[in-house]
Amino acid sequence: MIIPQNKMALPKQVLFHGILCCCVLSGCSAVMKPVRSVSHTTGEISLNITIDPEVNDNSPIAVDVVVVSDKSTLKELSALTAQAWFEKRKTLLRMQPSDIHLSSWEWVPGQEVATLKIPHTGISDGVLLFANYASTGDHSSILPRNGTIDIAFGAKDFKILPRR
Repeated sequence: MIIPQNKMALPKQVLFHGILCCCVLSGCSAVMKPVRSVSHTTGEISLNITIDPEVNDNSPIAVDVVVVSDKSTLKELSALTAQAWFEKRKTLLRMQPSDIHLSSWEWVPGQEVATLKIPHTGISDGVLLFANYASTGDHSSILPRNGTIDIAFGAKDFKILPRR
């Protein structure tokens, strides 16, 4: 059966225009929310941890690294002391599960810790560290969002060491 030339042209035109619309819409940021991309980072941090033999008055220490993906949540959490964070942690995680990504550890005095990798930090709004020391103090810090970070947990507080 031979189909006339003009009847074949219509399906090709519809297909062509459909593909053209898809291409235009997928490239238009007015139609689609742009994806965050970070080309200058690996999207993770590496933590080199040292634990003093007298850490936390010779007691285990709980440490949380919190990756935050919302600016207002970051502002709220960065105002907390470690004591307040550990008291409110369950509630905060329940109320904002998509904005807070948590990595937690508990280390004993003098423990050797392998390098830790924290993913998705390059595309986050911020990274926080909270250490649950028995001594008074803030025991919290904002961490860089990329690179390798050396942290020394001492008897009464931790120090973020200068980058090498």
